Amino acid sequence: MSKSKGFGSPASTQPPSRQSRTSKGREWQRMPQIDLETRIELWQAGLLKLRLPNEVQPRSLTSAEKHWLDRAAAAEYITPEQNGQQAVFYTAAPPDFRLEAADWYLCPNDYWNQHPILLQEIMARFPAELFKLSASGQPPAFYPDRTPDYTDKQEAVMRSIFRETVRLGWSLPQYKWLIMEQFHKTTAQVTFEEARQILEILQTLTDVSF
Repeated sequence: MSKSKGFGSPASTQPPSRQSRTSKGREWQRMPQIDLETRIELWQAGLLKLRLPNEVQPRSLTSAEKHWLDRAAAAEYITPEQNGQQAVFYTAAPPDFRLEAADWYLCPNDYWNQHPILLQEIMARFPAELFKLSASGQPPAFYPDRTPDYTDKQEAVMRSIFRETVRLGWSLPQYKWLIMEQFHKTTAQVTFEEARQILEILQTLTDVSF
């Protein structure tokens, strides 16, 4: 007679193996039961906050990461709350969302209007020393510092840039990140020639994304 279990056979009373218990413990808690496409869209918008198992803790931020967050927050390129540490979340990228690949990511919000990005990646692209304050010691705003080289022509270009950002529906942080992407500097340091280049870029854009 076959010893295999058929339909309706009682379940084994033996406890699950150590490997099985470990596997279940290495999964995100309460992963939403939604289709993968929606799950990815929520993650890209920073709205899918994955929960670690109770026995798992996120790795501690390094001193270099804390320094970067502090500098970027002081210049208001990321949210300034808790010295910028509110700007990151501990997560894993789609489509697999593997818990063992989890790390700190910059989270989309009013300051960072792009998909989540690994903290280490954005630190490599934009080192902490780039996030300088304005000449007055304030976070950089829309206008560059008024140096002796600042002319009426530059003022006219800046006004045209402002009109383009309004047309595109951009926020100030979106404009600030464009400057950082293009020139690796803050808005406070933009020169007349760089302003002209930015105006040309903005005039070619037709949507609100960047």
